[in-house]
Amino acid sequence: MAPEGRSRSRSRSRGRGAEASIVPIIDISALASEDAAARLEVARKIGKACEDIGFFIVVNHGIPKAVVDEAWQRTLDFFDLPLEEKLAQKTDDEAKYPYGYSALGGEILSRGKQVDGVEDSKSAVAAGDMKEMMQMGPKDPASGMPDRRMPSQPAGFSEAWDSYYEHANGLARKLLRAAAQALELEEDFFESKLDRHISALRANNYPDQKGMTVPAGSIRCSAHTDYGTVTILKSGGPGLQVSKDKANPVWHDVPFVEDGFVINLGDLMRRWTNDRWSSTLHRVINPPVDKVASWGRRMAIAFFHNLNKDAVVEAIPSCVTPESPALYDPIVAGDFLMLKHLASNGKADPDAHLRQRAGA
Repeated sequence: MAPEGRSRSRSRSRGRGAEASIVPIIDISALASEDAAARLEVARKIGKACEDIGFFIVVNHGIPKAVVDEAWQRTLDFFDLPLEEKLAQKTDDEAKYPYGYSALGGEILSRGKQVDGVEDSKSAVAAGDMKEMMQMGPKDPASGMPDRRMPSQPAGFSEAWDSYYEHANGLARKLLRAAAQALELEEDFFESKLDRHISALRANNYPDQKGMTVPAGSIRCSAHTDYGTVTILKSGGPGLQVSKDKANPVWHDVPFVEDGFVINLGDLMRRWTNDRWSSTLHRVINPPVDKVASWGRRMAIAFFHNLNKDAVVEAIPSCVTPESPALYDPIVAGDFLMLKHLASNGKADPDAHLRQRAGA
């Protein structure tokens, strides 16, 4: 493993040690109720987690287990296909079609931080992240994104992913209604920017590293922050870590909770809340030498909730005060997301973007 900063072990098993974690576990069942007081209580817990760490785990979230299990199995089946079949889903131009399959080492997520003007030599690596990926975007033509291209194999893959995508989107909107309450806004504050959303569903497969030669400086998923509003993550093993300090990271394990989802905020939400809420640095580490066999393969499915492509994001009024003036210029959501995506794939000039933003 190539460490990036100090590490503090918290929990690497199913919920074990969760009480000691800096990532809280929140029961959100009340968000589906008609009890306004109960919804507000959950919203306040979410708001506190967003301020404190930008990460939390939700349980009793309402997504049927059968939907999750079917998507999980079909995804495993896809990654188990021969490489040449998976490569048929690879895009030729990330700028035109930012979805599809990416082979092992095809992305370095830490490079996405350069769009924000962050250069961290400690996280710069020559080798790509130790994962392969499959990703799809929205089905709605009104989103302005290209049509989905889905593999014909394995059987049932397209249907399973579509169902999971829609359920995850429903959960994201439920969480955003709670977020609006936590920010002292009307519950439907975010809805006007979500009717043509460009959310993405991505699966990451981290191969078993037993017997594998891991390139120097490479890690399963390099330190990064996410890009959009909220991320909904289903993981299948240990290794996810978070750090509140971006300059001098101290890493904390995120506990694994059976049937729970890890929720974290993206950079767009941090900007929108004028840095009141956090988009927190996180990574997935390689197995420690004595854990390679027991950790084995790891898979995760992430739903990245994004706004409408043309949505303009500027500081939320309740997050701006005379003591905390607006920190950022307005930005178009789709442009921001594409710059971050291309940077992570080595196909963007973040310095050019920063010059353009400074002159806006």
